[in-house]
Amino acid sequence: MSKAKLYLQYEKQKLVLGPQKKALFSLVSNYQRPTYVYDLDILKERVQIFQKALPGVQVYYAMKANSHPQVLQCLHSLGCGLDVVSGGEIRRAQECGFKPQALIYSGVGKTHKEIRQTLEMGLEQINVESIPELRRIAKIAKEMNKKTNVVFRLNPDVDIETHPYIATGLHNNKFGMAFTDLPELKTVLKENSECLIFKGVSLHLGSQMHNLSGFRDALKLLRPVYEDLQKEFPSCDTFDVGGGLGIFYDTQEIEAEEKLLQDYANIVFTELKGLRAKIQTEPGRWLVAHAGVLLTQVQYLKKTSVKNFAIVDTGMHHLLRPTLYGAHHRVWTLNEKSENGTKKYDVVGPICESGDFLASDRDLSELQEGDFLVIGDVGAYGFVMRSDYNLQDPPEEVFL
Repeated sequence: MSKAKLYLQYEKQKLVLGPQKKALFSLVSNYQRPTYVYDLDILKERVQIFQKALPGVQVYYAMKANSHPQVLQCLHSLGCGLDVVSGGEIRRAQECGFKPQALIYSGVGKTHKEIRQTLEMGLEQINVESIPELRRIAKIAKEMNKKTNVVFRLNPDVDIETHPYIATGLHNNKFGMAFTDLPELKTVLKENSECLIFKGVSLHLGSQMHNLSGFRDALKLLRPVYEDLQKEFPSCDTFDVGGGLGIFYDTQEIEAEEKLLQDYANIVFTELKGLRAKIQTEPGRWLVAHAGVLLTQVQYLKKTSVKNFAIVDTGMHHLLRPTLYGAHHRVWTLNEKSENGTKKYDVVGPICESGDFLASDRDLSELQEGDFLVIGDVGAYGFVMRSDYNLQDPPEEVFL
């Protein structure tokens, strides 16, 4: 029986990361502060697996997941484009070598300044999220005497059974437009045909998608809408299936994630078979989450009548997901300990908020002050969501 694929494991009682089993222990000899540690070998492997599962589909990495220049340069070298959501992300993309034609621009709150920047650069497309946004783009494009490609993000009102904060495909979310908006959208297109080039449709149902039945339903709903639009607008040639494919944070089931990807790909190719369209996708978390861990040091061990607290030097200001979503991240001791048994700990940070926690009721080897812990799977939505609340120092970022 073959060994399961693992990205984080113990070798000779030392925690190692990635396919090359790079030791994390070396990072503590000159430890100064909490450190995000990345392994680009994991990112490269995940991108190649994703591209192999979806041949002919253009991958636009969701830059919001992790915008570190070395991550972006790696993705650029592998032929990925970027899904950007702000002027700042557009600038970072340029700095990392991406051409405007490799960028698609999403997001609900594009400002006048950002739209002007987009039109001046000539980005591949703007994913439009509302009727007022489409009117604003048209007005600015006319003023600048520019043409731009637009794609409508349509909202099929499909539930994918995820946390409500990261569900984006329902009618009570701020994202996308209802099918009932199409008559007015068509009118705006026709009134502004000299500056708006309609290219197609986009959907994004949310993040951490494990049950793919909703995704299949959304494609079934959106395909006939796209085909009707294509009859009316000959320039329509793009179908963006969005992103949101989930990973498993609570267990290392890498093969199961690859099976989930294959199921996702099968749905895309089955439901869109024969469609006259360039197919796009916008993965983020699936590509980069496993490629990062957060190294932290135990400062105090506090015992109460009901809890054992491990108070560490990182927290919600460095990794917001547990506080924001109740998200689960696995916690490892840097060295494998077996002689003292285990205890249940709440791993908490230094911030003056009761919600400042990283993990609750975790079985860990009995800890001592000064021990190092590693928080797993933080390569996506980790460092990018940090804050300077309490004026705490930011974490470092290093690449193995």
